[in-house]
Amino acid sequence: MRLLVATDFSPQTDKVLGVTRRLARAMQASVTVLHVVSPRVAGKGDADTTEEYRLTREAAAALREAGIEAEGVVGDGQPARTIVSEADRVDADLVVVGSHGFGAVFRMILGSVSSAVLKKCRRPVMIVPADRSKG
Repeated sequence: MRLLVATDFSPQTDKVLGVTRRLARAMQASVTVLHVVSPRVAGKGDADTTEEYRLTREAAAALREAGIEAEGVVGDGQPARTIVSEADRVDADLVVVGSHGFGAVFRMILGSVSSAVLKKCRRPVMIVPADRSKG
């Protein structure tokens, strides 16, 4: 079994990685931790990208420390498309993504990576809901 977990290093990340860790143990699955770097925008430099690589490596290392086979991958491009493509590349049995918990109006105007992955992916997708107790 192989899990692909997509992370954006938002406050939701710890919860998503925790769910992934429990699933990987229960399913005896290996994990690919994916972080997608959006196309360069003004003000985002190499230091930011280096930090994203570091965080991705650390997330995979934490899973390995928990006894789970894990690798970290940084992709670039449109997030939902990249997540779906990487799920196909690693032949993921399950894709795990987080939801920021924004409402329907926000999703109608801007869309949602998690809902786009759910629509585009031909593989099972688990969406970890936002922690509503915070905030």
